[in-house]
Amino acid sequence: MPRSTEDITNRGLKAAILVMTFLFGGAARGADDAYKLGLEAYGKGNYAAAASHFDSALQKTQNNPLLWYYDALCYHQLKNWSMAKSRYKTTALSFPLTEPGRRAAAALRAIDPTFVAPNSPATTSTSGQSDKGSSGASATAENTAPAPKSSTAEADQALAQELTRLPDTAHFYFKKGHQGHMEVDLMVNGHPVKAIFDTGASALFYKDQLKEAGLDLNKAKVGKGTRGWAGVEVPTEVMPAEIKLGTLTRTINIKMPETSTALSDNLIGQDFIKGYQYEIDDRGGRVDLKKNLGTKQAKLNPLYDIPIQIIGGKEFIVFTVNSQYAKAFIDTGAANTIFDEFSAARFGAVPTGEVIHMTGVGGDLTMKKAYVNIRIGGMYRDNFPILIGGSGACALGQDLMDGWRYKVDRENKLLRFFH
Repeated sequence: MPRSTEDITNRGLKAAILVMTFLFGGAARGADDAYKLGLEAYGKGNYAAAASHFDSALQKTQNNPLLWYYDALCYHQLKNWSMAKSRYKTTALSFPLTEPGRRAAAALRAIDPTFVAPNSPATTSTSGQSDKGSSGASATAENTAPAPKSSTAEADQALAQELTRLPDTAHFYFKKGHQGHMEVDLMVNGHPVKAIFDTGASALFYKDQLKEAGLDLNKAKVGKGTRGWAGVEVPTEVMPAEIKLGTLTRTINIKMPETSTALSDNLIGQDFIKGYQYEIDDRGGRVDLKKNLGTKQAKLNPLYDIPIQIIGGKEFIVFTVNSQYAKAFIDTGAANTIFDEFSAARFGAVPTGEVIHMTGVGGDLTMKKAYVNIRIGGMYRDNFPILIGGSGACALGQDLMDGWRYKVDRENKLLRFFH
């Protein structure tokens, strides 16, 4: 590596570790001994000992992006490039929307120009366990690198052709589960199946449930794995299936884990509504779909029309948490609003000591509860409960959107609340 690049990178690494150590000082003191010892050793410049401590901590848990990132920093300082690249890559690809994930991608590009970082998760499937003390927070997420431009253009052309065969408008009804999930009844290849409508999901169905419903799965092929908030990859198979939900029927590829976990909820989301904007009437239990038809933009109301950014098929908005700007995606499949640990610390969210145990795709994990003040346009929630943890980013769940009628206007890139 050229010395000038190395010097610049090292200065950036030292600044990064100082910033995150400051933000996570309280969290580190409450973490396990290996984590705490690793931070102390790094602060003293003993990178070999720090790496050993972080490696030990990673043997106990792999769902904390900070552990992977700190471990990468140690190997970077030791000039063990193969280990540094490996740790950076895991952080960047497994936790792309977290601050450690973004920093890892930047550091990796500096030492490996061939690395292509994902712009965002290609798909994020979310849902939650609804009984036996488990939280209804988001549970699955898959990360892949962005498709080449030519492939993207071909996909856009295929979608445009498909949309000409689909209705301009459609709708379906849902009922609220006891944790706020949007439960729907749909048909998969002509067989009735229950699922959760989840705007943070692609389309995920459990093979054992589909077999029980009478589906023939002989055409399924091996697909890419999917990850949950627990950070553990779960293998899946994939096959095309005709999905009928309400007045819309279309054929999409569905992902299928082998058997139901304790989570057990099938998910239908972005792949099914692709090409449509959607309006959710939370109180009325109805979702209306409308094609993006190039209609004239209506007059905006800054209190009720919130700009969105569409990344990887999901809708992100900027809002404030404890008077600080934040960014999160809208996740109708999450019963709870979730912040990753880095963001929670940055916003001054202090855990209450209450612990929430979750079970989902990829295994069990523990979340911490905190209270924050959230403002989205003209909507203000004071002393609002959030969950902290997991391997994802920040997600706005059903608890935040409860009782509102809102529309995700993809055409004008707005989240519009009705008042």
